[in-house]
Amino acid sequence: MLSPVAGFLALGAYFLSLVTLSFYRSRKATLDDYYIGSRNSTWWLITLGMISDSVSGVTYVSVPGSVSTQAYSYMQVVFGYFLGYLIITTILLPLYYKRNLISIYSYLGERFGPHAQKTGSMFFIASRTFGSAARLYISVMVLHQFLLGPAGLSPVLSFVVAMGLIVLYTYKGGIKALVWTEAYQSVILLAAIFILAGFFWNEVQDPIATIMKPQIFFTDPKASNFFLKQIFGGMLITSAMNGLDQNIMQLNLSCKRLWDAQKNMITLAFTMVAVNFFFLALGALAIQLFQEKGIALPTLANGAVIHDQVLSTAVFSHLEPIAALIFIVGLAAATFSSAGTILPAIASSIEIDLFPKEWKNKIPVRVIHALAAVLILIIILGIYKAEARSLIDIVLRCSGYTYGPLIGLYGLGIFTKIQLKHQRIPYLCLIAVAISAYLDWNSANLFGGYKIGVELIAVNAIVFTVLALVFARTPTTAQ
Repeated sequence: MLSPVAGFLALGAYFLSLVTLSFYRSRKATLDDYYIGSRNSTWWLITLGMISDSVSGVTYVSVPGSVSTQAYSYMQVVFGYFLGYLIITTILLPLYYKRNLISIYSYLGERFGPHAQKTGSMFFIASRTFGSAARLYISVMVLHQFLLGPAGLSPVLSFVVAMGLIVLYTYKGGIKALVWTEAYQSVILLAAIFILAGFFWNEVQDPIATIMKPQIFFTDPKASNFFLKQIFGGMLITSAMNGLDQNIMQLNLSCKRLWDAQKNMITLAFTMVAVNFFFLALGALAIQLFQEKGIALPTLANGAVIHDQVLSTAVFSHLEPIAALIFIVGLAAATFSSAGTILPAIASSIEIDLFPKEWKNKIPVRVIHALAAVLILIIILGIYKAEARSLIDIVLRCSGYTYGPLIGLYGLGIFTKIQLKHQRIPYLCLIAVAISAYLDWNSANLFGGYKIGVELIAVNAIVFTVLALVFARTPTTAQ
C-alpha cells in the first residue's frame, strides 16, 4: 500500500520542479511571448510537449480500461488521427503561416466576416473548456480516490488545488514557458508508462501473447466501431481538434518557420500511433492481471465496467507501492500538461476574436487567463455532480458536436470561393448541432440498425454545409 506521505512528497517534488522551470522560462516575458512565444520556439521541443498534451489524463486512465469491453478498437481511431495530422501539415499550416495569424479564427473573419470569426472562437472555447474540464476531472478523481481522499481532502478542494497549481505555472509566461514545461512533462509521462509496463510485464504469465491477443479491426458496417467509420472519424477529429484548435495551433505558430511546424506535426503523427498502442497494451496487461488473480474488474451497480478505474485499481491494489508512486507522477504530468496549455489559448481567443475593438487591451489577457480557469473549475464541479463513467467517449462525442460546423466553415473557405451571409452563421451552426444530435440519438431506428460513432463529426459538418449553402449563400465570390 502506498504511503500518503510518499505520494504527497512525490507530487510536491514534481510541482516544485515544474513551477521552477516555468518561472525561469517566464523571465521578462512579453505579450508576444505569451501569445506565440515570439515565433522563436524549437520545433522538436513542441513535438515532445504535444505528446503529453495529446495524451491527457483521460487517455492515461480511460484508454487502457477500454480494452476490457472494446479490445483494441480505439487503434482504428488512432490510424485516423495519423491521416488527420497529415491534413494539418499539408493544408492548414500553410494557410495559417501565409496569413501570419495569431488566432486561427481570424481566417474565418477575413474570409466570411466577423460573425464567422466569433462563431469559430466560441465553438472552440465551448469544446476545449469542457474537454479540459473532463480530462482534469477524471485525473484528479483518481488521485483523490487513492491519495487525496485518504488524506482528508474533499473532492471539491482537490479540484480547486489542482486548478490553482495550473494557473500558477501558466499565468506569466504563456506559450514561451509552456513550450518547455510541456516537453518536461512529456518526458515524465513517457518514463512513467514505460516503467509501469515493466511492472505489469513481470506480473502476467505470457505478456507477449496478452498484448497480441485483442482484436484491432471490426468489420460490422452497422456497429459504431466499424473500422472505416472509426478511421474516417478519427481523421476528421484530429483535423478539427488539432488543426482547427487555437490551443494546438498556437504552439505550432510559435515555430520560426512553416517547415519547422510541419516537421513537428509529421513527427507527432508517427509518435502518437506508437504511444496510443502502448497505452492499449498496458490495458491488456492490466486486465490479464485481474483475470490471473481471479479478481473482478471495477464495475457499477448494473455490472458495467468502469473504464476509468481499471488501470488505477490494478496499479494501487496489485502492484508494488513504487509502481503506484510512478503512476501518480505520470498521471500528474498527463493531466496538468493538457489542462495547462488551454488557458493561454482561451485567453488569446477571447482577446482577439470575441472582444470588440474598444475592449481590446483594456482587460489584461492574464486576467482573462485566470477567469478561464474559474470557468473550467465550474464545469469540473458539474461533471462531478453528474457522476460521469467513461469520459474518453464523452470527450470524443463532444468534439463531434462542436467541431463539425468548423470543418464545414473551413472547408467552404478553403476549397470554394463561395461567400456567406456571416450574420446567419451562428444560428446555422446551432441548428446543425441540433439536427446532428437528433440523428445521433436515433440513428439505429432511422437507419436500420446503423449506429453513428466517431463519424458524427462528419455528419455534423455535412449538415452545416448544406444549411449554409441553402440559407446563407450570397452571389458574391471571394476575391
